[in-house]
Amino acid sequence: MYRVLLADDEPIILSGLQSMLDWERQGCTVCGAARDGQQALELVEIRRPDIVICDITMPRLTGLELLEACAQQYPQLVFVMLTNHQDFHMAQQSLRGRAVDYLLKIDLDEEKLAHSLRLAIDECEKRRRLCAPSLPRQAGTLAEAAARHAAALLSPEGGYGAERAIAALEGLGAADRCAAALLILEPSAIPDIGSFTREEQQRLFRFHLNLAVDVAEKVFRGTGFTLLPPESENGTAAFFLWGLEDTTPIAQYQARLAAAFRDISQMRLSVLATGILSGRGLGELRVQAELLKREHALSPRPFLSWSQSMGRTDYVAAAKRYVDSHILERVLVQDVAAAIGITPNYLSSLFKRQLGQNFMDYVNATKVKYACALLQDGAHMVYEVSHMLGYDNAYYFTKVFKRYMNMTPTEYQARAAAQGDSSQR
Repeated sequence: MYRVLLADDEPIILSGLQSMLDWERQGCTVCGAARDGQQALELVEIRRPDIVICDITMPRLTGLELLEACAQQYPQLVFVMLTNHQDFHMAQQSLRGRAVDYLLKIDLDEEKLAHSLRLAIDECEKRRRLCAPSLPRQAGTLAEAAARHAAALLSPEGGYGAERAIAALEGLGAADRCAAALLILEPSAIPDIGSFTREEQQRLFRFHLNLAVDVAEKVFRGTGFTLLPPESENGTAAFFLWGLEDTTPIAQYQARLAAAFRDISQMRLSVLATGILSGRGLGELRVQAELLKREHALSPRPFLSWSQSMGRTDYVAAAKRYVDSHILERVLVQDVAAAIGITPNYLSSLFKRQLGQNFMDYVNATKVKYACALLQDGAHMVYEVSHMLGYDNAYYFTKVFKRYMNMTPTEYQARAAAQGDSSQR
């Protein structure tokens, strides 16, 4: 992939360039965008592009000054210039400065841009022997394998099985102190976004995603990370990370990426970070990710971590309150989980971890306690209490009651009546 840097002081031109081409199909990735020549020069140093497409008349440094500044230090760098009719003589001068082509903004379209890009790529091939290696990418084999298995963990359909995915990640050495960072891109503030075709919006998303990967390579250096394959180009993406001490690098990543977005477009960004999980605990990764997305939909914010919000919600207490208020109904774990906004499996695991009992044990114990109060007053028959508490039949209710009280409901009621008689004497 050839790395392309865009530079123009007009945001609408930058947005148009980003969405005009399917850059990947051209064998390119847009590694950044600048709004003036000085910023473009700084990005050349940071991003190390192969090709620069820039406006001739920009503030701070003009396109010609940028071309001249790069000629000695980056002789391998290939320039394509953008110009207006009144700058035509400057465009000709840029060709003498080793720019390979110039494009008139007023006539710019997909075909012309693609043609100039092909010229630039051909020139890159000629200069490649002199070209210093570009920014190294993370080793593909490990990253791609980890992405495949982590995607199965995060898939709403469960992928090919959480246990198998975790075992595979353990085999790769990528199952210790892991987290997922979810990226949510919101383009509504971009000028004229409503007039973009679906294909143009997808190109815009891919452009920002490429930038997200570039920033990730810098922030997460020394930490294992990989971009998960997007399920659809709907403005969301996810990184899987391992070997983390805490989620501080993810917060730093959000700040760096948001700053980069502000420099090139008006795309809004949110990053959601799960908690840090290891080994078999990775089975909770999807649950946390889904809950974070639900929380963000209700209350959007630039950065949301599991510990900041959802991780502190006392779901067990909320479930207990639900059981207490629905004690005279049939209580199912699916209904309670839906009411408090988590999955049944996650609710069950929380009860087991915090209370040492499964959820239905707690429900039955609570119902039996309430049944004791009903039986003690002697106003109800056993089958009536069973029905009142939502049990299908008195036989099953009797089995449940005996498990907790070591006697049947009839025996309990008789004992309660005998104690009442003796106390009246």
